[in-house]
Amino acid sequence: MSRILKKYSHKYEFLKLELEDFQDEFDEYEVTWKELFGKYFSNIKTEMWVNEETGEIRDKPPSDEPEKKSTKADKVKKLYRKASTLAHPDKGGDVDDFNYIKTCYENNDLLGLISYASQNDIEVEVTEEDKEILEKNCLRLQNKIKGVRSTLIYNFFTGNERRKKAVIAQLEHDHNVKIDEKDIFKQLENCK
Repeated sequence: MSRILKKYSHKYEFLKLELEDFQDEFDEYEVTWKELFGKYFSNIKTEMWVNEETGEIRDKPPSDEPEKKSTKADKVKKLYRKASTLAHPDKGGDVDDFNYIKTCYENNDLLGLISYASQNDIEVEVTEEDKEILEKNCLRLQNKIKGVRSTLIYNFFTGNERRKKAVIAQLEHDHNVKIDEKDIFKQLENCK
């Protein structure tokens, strides 16, 4: 394995673990969030759209223009073919591995495919030109982490009292409700 690939592999694995940690923390906060604020939003109705073909549910209307097909890098396509042949359940592979590979391919995740390939003795040759793809894979994970950290839920539970009050003010403004801060902070004390 080339030195550049090792660097990106370590960075990628670290970011995956970091994202898992933040997501786990967020999931715990979300339960308490619903307990604290759920009563204020139970009467707010939201409109949802369901894609009959895929079953996808969206809170925004689907656009009328057709979706653009994403371009997959040749390296991702080739590695996907090799890995999916090995992991395909019809050929003696594991369903979870196959689904992981498929997800990596759909996300144009070269590092995820490389990680699987290295664990399963699939030879991979990475060039300097692949550095852009590797960087995008890591950047995508970094952006997911930023997304979790920028939510009102995460900011409420990790922020100081001033931050918590700012989140409450934001909720009141966005949803035109009045939230009793004393009630919220009393419930928070009970959660500790």
